[in-house]
Amino acid sequence: MQETRKPGKIEKSEKENQEIKKEKGILSTLVYELKREFGPALEEIGVKDVRIGLAYTGVLLSDDYGGVACTPLYELSCCPALGFTDILKGKTADKVLELALSENPLETAIGIATANALFHILQGLEPENFPVSNIDILDLIKPEDRIAMVGYFGPLVPKILKITNKLTVLEKREIESPETRTLPSEKAREILPQSDVIVISATTLANRTFDELISLRGAAREVILLGPSTPLYPAPFFERGITAVMGTRILDPITMLTVVSEAGGTKKLHKYCGEKVAFRRNEQKNVCIR
Repeated sequence: MQETRKPGKIEKSEKENQEIKKEKGILSTLVYELKREFGPALEEIGVKDVRIGLAYTGVLLSDDYGGVACTPLYELSCCPALGFTDILKGKTADKVLELALSENPLETAIGIATANALFHILQGLEPENFPVSNIDILDLIKPEDRIAMVGYFGPLVPKILKITNKLTVLEKREIESPETRTLPSEKAREILPQSDVIVISATTLANRTFDELISLRGAAREVILLGPSTPLYPAPFFERGITAVMGTRILDPITMLTVVSEAGGTKKLHKYCGEKVAFRRNEQKNVCIR
């Protein structure tokens, strides 16, 4: 990767920052934080490539930083073609980042993937500000816990069931032969407030249900945001009640584009171009999960 110029932050008072965060949803907050962190330098970062695959959407920025977000196919009720008159390749990151605030789910995914690529730049420039954790999601679950999983994480389900059988999955799609109790996502208001541990798919960012779901967390001991779409910028999530942020760091952005284009899923991302990374609230260990 080429050397990236250190961003020039736009400084605001702590009071101004807190007021802005209270008024905005999580996506607005993330866009605001990135604009604050990078300042004018954001307008100098180019978008080299955009891929919209069946499983993930990938964005490659100048200096070869990449990020992904889940492609929200199940949110589309009409033709998925984007109505842009210009192509996205060649635009500046500040413009494509703002797609995260779009009402179109595909545009939102592109904006989130762009945000994730930008967070990779920040972590590379200021690693001391992003201490990562060696915690595993299974370490946070006790045998007596009632677990709510928002979004079906197939490989994780049997592992959780070895610890506790009190697992309920909330999912929009119909899951074939589910291993545990599965309910429509509309049941979140009934299930989440009664749960000890809540696992929330980062897909909820693209379909804009995250803010409502986090408001239903009740007295849950652990609230975990999980999946490759997860923005690796934990502070705004911790402020909203998330206790662990678990996502994917893209190590080989060029290969990531190939995986995305070939409809590769999470397993392929981790095998060929990425690694799991976690952030734990109030934890300062600088250890990366591999």
